[in-house]
Amino acid sequence: MTWQEQWPGTPYESDSNPREETSGRFRVALKPSACAASTEIATLRDKFGEIHTYESRTTAEQELLDDTDCSGLRFQQPAPNDSTDVDRYLVKVRDPELEPAERGSPDDGWTFNMRAQQVGALTETLFTAYSWNPPPIVSYAAKDLSLEPEDFQVAVNASPESISHSGLERSDGRWVPDCEFIVHRRTSSPSKDNSGPVLKRYLAEIKHGSTSFERHQRQQMTRIVDEAGDDLAVLLIRVKLQGTPQSYDLTIQTPSALSSENQFS
Repeated sequence: MTWQEQWPGTPYESDSNPREETSGRFRVALKPSACAASTEIATLRDKFGEIHTYESRTTAEQELLDDTDCSGLRFQQPAPNDSTDVDRYLVKVRDPELEPAERGSPDDGWTFNMRAQQVGALTETLFTAYSWNPPPIVSYAAKDLSLEPEDFQVAVNASPESISHSGLERSDGRWVPDCEFIVHRRTSSPSKDNSGPVLKRYLAEIKHGSTSFERHQRQQMTRIVDEAGDDLAVLLIRVKLQGTPQSYDLTIQTPSALSSENQFS
């Protein structure tokens, strides 16, 4: 799922403004979540395309919300980064989560909605799951340093220090990079513990989709670029996750609750 469907953070969060009587052209983008929930909307998009123009917002609400046999369809504010000329997205809002007291036994399984924080953490995991040589950074470093991947290896530091602790003064706030990548010259030793000299360090901020940077982050990044040497660089990494699950299922048990057929093996 791309950032256009997820704006403004929580997937399928809807426009909370009350309905207004409006006149004049009103353009609506039929998003995948609405098409997946309603065959009527999916057919409309297949026949006439994603974007539809109506005489007014009132007309659009009548045809898309009131006359469509699908609960949970809502208008959503367009993402500011979206260059498409539309007034609203049509999306399907997710079903509300149950309160803890409303849930059954955890042995039977629970379903939870994916939240924006989890999607953000997932994007970081694409890099921090590696101790060495995350493929995107290896590819970037090879181009940046004009080296073959066989000539270097990349160490991953998933907990870099904050920039305010790294000698930069006059700070308006801290920036803690999401990840640090340290490029070493590969030695003849096969052991990664015996790394060669450092060729370059990358401090990376990893965002999902169109998530914005905070002001103090931009200030610190700019200062690093201005003050650091050629052996240190800042990377701004934006990850677009297609098909991100909107919910997940789980069970929670203790070992004593497992039957003899399901013992740990």
